[in-house]
Amino acid sequence: MIIASSLKKEISIPLQPMTTSVSASNFIYEEEERTQEEEEAAVDIVSITGRSQSDVIMQVFGQNSVFSNQVNEILSIKTTHTGLSGKTIRTLCCEGFIHNDTVFISSPFYGNNAGLLSWANGEFQSCMNHLIEIAEEKTGCGALIICIDRRNHKDTINTVLRAFMYIGFEMVDPTIYGQEPGYILVGYEF
Repeated sequence: MIIASSLKKEISIPLQPMTTSVSASNFIYEEEERTQEEEEAAVDIVSITGRSQSDVIMQVFGQNSVFSNQVNEILSIKTTHTGLSGKTIRTLCCEGFIHNDTVFISSPFYGNNAGLLSWANGEFQSCMNHLIEIAEEKTGCGALIICIDRRNHKDTINTVLRAFMYIGFEMVDPTIYGQEPGYILVGYEF
């Protein structure tokens, strides 16, 4: 899988028109027959804001990156998964941006969502599949890259990378996007 080539011409792809805040609770599954996992409701909020000094681009790629000059908008994504009882299972929050038909997002696995070993079977895969769906369906892009901060996973970075690779992500060569040394990029093509 080739996520990007350093030979490609860098361009910025504008976001699809949206209001400031979009709630897409009915965008989950529209099939007639649903399994119990598919019955679990989720609420997705995607908002678009302007750039700031401490946004995901500055943290992951630094001040002199191609992205800092060409990207003007930051996506804030919040998705909440609830079970049949209505009880919240997981709330994932991340920042991101779109560049060259690729959605870049920060890893949502920190704070209360850190420590993948404490997650229930299939929960990580379900959450990641949902984030992939949001990235693919809402942006129309062809790839998703997740920026993983090594400092948030000091002892478990190998487990985190294996979990991403298990569901189809691949590590992205650091020379392609030039991220800061404290970050690892994993990519997924739709």
